[in-house]
Amino acid sequence: MKNDGGFAPRTVVISSVGLLGGSLGLALKASGFTGKIIGLSSLANIETGRSLGCIDEGYGYERLPDVIGQADVLFICSPILAIIDCIKKLGSMALPQGLVVTDVGSTKQAIVAAARQSFPPHVHFIGGHPMAGSEKSGPSVSDPYLFQNAMYVLTPASGTASQRDTAFAVFLERFLGCRTVFLAPDVHDIIAAAVSHVPHLLAVALVNLARQTDDRIPGALNLAAGGFRDLTRIASAPFSMWRDILVTNENVIASIVDEYIAILRGMKERLSDTTLGEQFESAARARERIPLSRKGFIKPLHEILVHAKDQPGVIAAISQALSAEGINIKDIEVVKVREGEGGTIKLGFESRQIAENAVATLSRNGFSARERK
Repeated sequence: MKNDGGFAPRTVVISSVGLLGGSLGLALKASGFTGKIIGLSSLANIETGRSLGCIDEGYGYERLPDVIGQADVLFICSPILAIIDCIKKLGSMALPQGLVVTDVGSTKQAIVAAARQSFPPHVHFIGGHPMAGSEKSGPSVSDPYLFQNAMYVLTPASGTASQRDTAFAVFLERFLGCRTVFLAPDVHDIIAAAVSHVPHLLAVALVNLARQTDDRIPGALNLAAGGFRDLTRIASAPFSMWRDILVTNENVIASIVDEYIAILRGMKERLSDTTLGEQFESAARARERIPLSRKGFIKPLHEILVHAKDQPGVIAAISQALSAEGINIKDIEVVKVREGEGGTIKLGFESRQIAENAVATLSRNGFSARERK
């Protein structure tokens, strides 16, 4: 196996073979990893994972003490509190020299703190948070391309990447196709709270506000258009998935909620004041700085809009036209209900030149396409 920056594991252990764990195994295999992949999970998930090729061997969670001695790297792919529990259990085991342990939790300070307290010096822990997932769960929906071009945050305990951290990042980028970025654990949690955790709470609050209005005025929800659905889409996620996030990032989330309340209070006091326009303009400028892609691309994509009829085979026809010219689609989205873009397909490309070539190619093939400004 090619040596990737000094980190070339022969045995990978995945604890919890669900969507992320299963996808991790498939991604490694699809990209040429020739080592052994061992899974620890429920017996049902192990059976599914083996049948799909996510793992080579599989055992129940209770076999962790037996399996860990073989591991070069352990990925803990459980919910956050289960990750912390696993780390604490590992701390009482005989761990091999040079073992690398990482996780996929979406909060980092509590996990990194547990690792710092539990692991001996000869074990290297690096916190991880792949910005990829699905509304579905379990190994049966594993996807070898789940991490392709997605942002994968790594959080060294010190806040600064060591040589081993950098080597591990190289390994992830090569075998998962992701884009890695290093953040201190506390910085990660502040950012995650501001752009993910608090917005989720706001979406839940907005839907419940609309529900209360519907209770008073039956039929109000029927008037909620696409904009409201887009704004509140994340409110459909189950509480079981968010409970650990809220518990382990409570203080940061509470602080940002207070900031948001202060902003709302200020806007409330200025509803009839024309100076409120400054807030709108400031928000518009800030939003322009957000990468258009929703999938965690570190390098912003260049997007085009293709107007297409609602008929079978239209997406295949678009893809075939671009493929014939060697044009690779980095991201694709069917835009369902969006003012000014209804009935369009949005495509993302690596560069502006490629996007321009895609527009020209599709135009030659009878499609109406334009760059998204």
